[in-house]
Amino acid sequence: MIQRLTVLTDASCGFCIRCEGWLLRQPAFVELEFCAAGSREAARRFPELGTSGTPEELIVIDDEGGIYRGARAWIMCLWALAEYREWAGRLASPLFLPFARGAFAFVSSKRHTISELMGFEPEQFRRAEPPHCDARG
Repeated sequence: MIQRLTVLTDASCGFCIRCEGWLLRQPAFVELEFCAAGSREAARRFPELGTSGTPEELIVIDDEGGIYRGARAWIMCLWALAEYREWAGRLASPLFLPFARGAFAFVSSKRHTISELMGFEPEQFRRAEPPHCDARG
């Protein structure tokens, strides 16, 4: 049974960091931890990814070795949350998955523009002690 998800995110993207903060504030069934995609720590912990992920791609790794990318990664993040697990199931269904992929691809491709328009500077959302790449894995 999955107990923890590690989310590789773009640490230079204010929108991505804002999403990370939102995820951390939600009641969760599964622990979420975050790691900067492409970092040395990500490469050390997840050598199976080759490049340890790139900031251009959202990647989620579960503690059983499952790897999810793009829209499926975002759906896994929602699945971890108490109030959004049902939505995750809907979005993962064959009927809605194409919509979820399209919506995720659109937002992902515009995330830096969204950050700029909304004034989301990465530094303003960072915590004093970020939980990036907890050494437990």
